[in-house]
Amino acid sequence: MSFKITSLHRKQYGWSFFLSLIVLIPNIYLLFYGSDFEGASIRKMIAYLGFSGILFVIPSLFLKARIFFLVMGIFVLAAPIEIAHIFLNRMPSSSAFLLSIIETNSSEASELLGSVKIPLIAYGLLCVFYFVIVFSQIKNEYLISFKKIRCWLLAVSAFVLLLGYAWQLNLSCQVSASKGDVWGAATYYYSKKFSKTWPYSLIFQTESLMATRLEIKKDKEVLQNFYFYAEKAHAIDKKEVYVLVIGETGRYQNYSINGYERETSPRLSKTANVVSYSNMYSEANLTSTSMPIILTQADAQDYTRYYREKSLVDAFQEAGFKTYWIGNQSAGNSFIRRIATDADGKYFAVTDFDSAGHYDENLWLPMEQFLSRGDEKVLIVIHTLGSHFRYNFRYPANFEVFKPSLQDAFDYALISAKNKELFVNTYDNSILYTDYFLASTIQKIDSLQAVSALIYLADHGENLFDTEQKLALHAGLVYSKFDFHIPFFVWTSEAYQQQYPEKAAAIVQNKDKKLSAGHLFNSLLDIADIHFPAQQIDRSIASGSLHEDSVRYIINTNMEVKRID
Repeated sequence: MSFKITSLHRKQYGWSFFLSLIVLIPNIYLLFYGSDFEGASIRKMIAYLGFSGILFVIPSLFLKARIFFLVMGIFVLAAPIEIAHIFLNRMPSSSAFLLSIIETNSSEASELLGSVKIPLIAYGLLCVFYFVIVFSQIKNEYLISFKKIRCWLLAVSAFVLLLGYAWQLNLSCQVSASKGDVWGAATYYYSKKFSKTWPYSLIFQTESLMATRLEIKKDKEVLQNFYFYAEKAHAIDKKEVYVLVIGETGRYQNYSINGYERETSPRLSKTANVVSYSNMYSEANLTSTSMPIILTQADAQDYTRYYREKSLVDAFQEAGFKTYWIGNQSAGNSFIRRIATDADGKYFAVTDFDSAGHYDENLWLPMEQFLSRGDEKVLIVIHTLGSHFRYNFRYPANFEVFKPSLQDAFDYALISAKNKELFVNTYDNSILYTDYFLASTIQKIDSLQAVSALIYLADHGENLFDTEQKLALHAGLVYSKFDFHIPFFVWTSEAYQQQYPEKAAAIVQNKDKKLSAGHLFNSLLDIADIHFPAQQIDRSIASGSLHEDSVRYIINTNMEVKRID
């Protein structure tokens, strides 16, 4: 077998290489502009290029050249979406970004496109050039005509991908305490590499988008005839504003207001009428599992209840409140979208956990815009990024107080007990920022001089190598109390305390009772003086008859109910 490269071959390969560069423009742009590669080593950049190249080449081993580049032409036409997201957010696009594009009205879309008219025209000409070359210069034959060479290339590519998975598996072994966690974490993080590599990222995110929309449609059909029959127990002719802030990855132990030796919550400690609860536990150590328990009457023992019932946001609507959802994450979560879609207004940041620079304070602008509508009865739910790993992405430079910290380090390979000091310092910086965010949000609400309250709780906790197993992060099958013991703060305005003195007194009296996140639903409605026939007043922190938990249950990441004491 001989393989002689003729001038015709060289021409074909030359054009093929040029077309490949056009297809991979988003990858090249990400390499030089993406936040993941800021200060990255040459080795990491080469690894990313190699990974992108392998994923790109594999389909060409099965398809003839012209067919291959015509298929890739679909992604060339769609590339402006990816490029725009990288330009705006310095990271690959997400299903949330695609969903926001679909939900954008024509006038907003026209305004956006008009602002980038010249780059769009230039890229349009490049697309025309791409297809002209495909039809005029690329023959409909295999780029590598010998089948054995194609098979060898496929085998080598598969081997390299397996090596990559083995490397990810090794990283997971360093931070996971059970075999299930090791394989699950390795598979999850390795699959994320595919979902961030163009053009496969578009396939992954489109599939996720379609699944989300289908799930929302199904849920709405099930719940369309469900009602709480909620109403204000006592109508008052005063402006009322209630704010629920759902935090992310919050440890009770790391707030100085809760006795932590470092001053991580100086602003909350000085804010009047803030009550910190000492014994509140999450019922899950994963955001997607925890959220239904926080927002509906579901709990660990009756988790599927959230499929059958609406949320506290819907109950507030029934009672005559205008409701608003403001999220810095989970824009692609079908449960969250279901709630937000039915609210009177919604805002979602289109980035998520791996984005840098998208701080929770960015949520103040939509909050102020919603409040400026002048509604007399308002509920606002704010879902923050809080302290989710990567912690160093969660706060601006002026909150870099505890050092040494992770600073601009992005690599998951740093997750190791030997780096505990870096992790604790960086995490505490994120708590210091959360303190600033919460205290400032309270000030903004307090300035309205309304009957108002702000309730904050984290969705779950975090491990920082505290235990014998040296557990890190959260969502493991092996867990500790640090996964579940969460901060829970309640602030009430002076006007609230005058209007509802008994509720305000009960909120203080109940602060040390043994509680779980499942109490939030009945508590928030009772705080707002909203009642409904099935209400459990003994599960409200605003009630003098509150019953604390005798036994607490949680749901692990295998969706198994476990007792936790």
